[in-house]
Amino acid sequence: MRKTVVLLGLLLLFTPALWAKDFADDFAFLSPLPSYQAFLDAAKHDGDARKAKAMQERFTSLDLSDEQASVLFIRSSVILARLYAEQKDANKEQALSLLAEAERELSNLDEDGFYHVMLSGEIDGIHYLVNPRNLSKGIRSNAAIKEAYKAFPDQIAAVLAKANSLVYAPAFAGGDVDKALSLYLLLLEEAGSQLSTWDRASIYSGIGVVAMKRKEWETAKQYFLAAKALYSFDPAIDGYLSEVEEKL
Repeated sequence: MRKTVVLLGLLLLFTPALWAKDFADDFAFLSPLPSYQAFLDAAKHDGDARKAKAMQERFTSLDLSDEQASVLFIRSSVILARLYAEQKDANKEQALSLLAEAERELSNLDEDGFYHVMLSGEIDGIHYLVNPRNLSKGIRSNAAIKEAYKAFPDQIAAVLAKANSLVYAPAFAGGDVDKALSLYLLLLEEAGSQLSTWDRASIYSGIGVVAMKRKEWETAKQYFLAAKALYSFDPAIDGYLSEVEEKL
């Protein structure tokens, strides 16, 4: 049964639904922005932090509301901080500086609103990535994800973050790969064309991890390759692929 479910997801990978049901994406305004796409290309395809930082600095010229400008700055800072942390020559000091700037920008957002809750969880999550000994950040990130999923269950980002927390956490800390997979497949089936490239890559990567934990190595490989086809620079996926190749 488990193998059947994973294979169902593999089929959905190449035949995404073209409809949406009961999902919202408050981050959707980012995808049509050419400068944001250029930023993602620099960060997620080239792995070029200097180029990505230069692209981020151009965001100030965009015609956005104050709220949208803050969201764009925070989201891009989180992505850039992760890039600095994951590069071969990691620059954790620069990563922490970006996260500090993002935290200051949070004050411009409604504290009880979706953006504030979701982005605060993302910031704390990268803090924990930079310094795994900082358990308080990891706990705060998980709490924010739970809050976002509970308060905004129709938001794609909240559902995806919840799925990721379930798949990456160990069982004793609440991890549940079966529930994670059901959420990933729900998004693929019903969020359809609402999914951004960023979200779809995260889903494929997550399903790859589910398959790894089930020792379904070929399925895992295919999903990791699908994620890399969307965004080629991802040291974490490269590590997973190396591990999978050893099992095949």
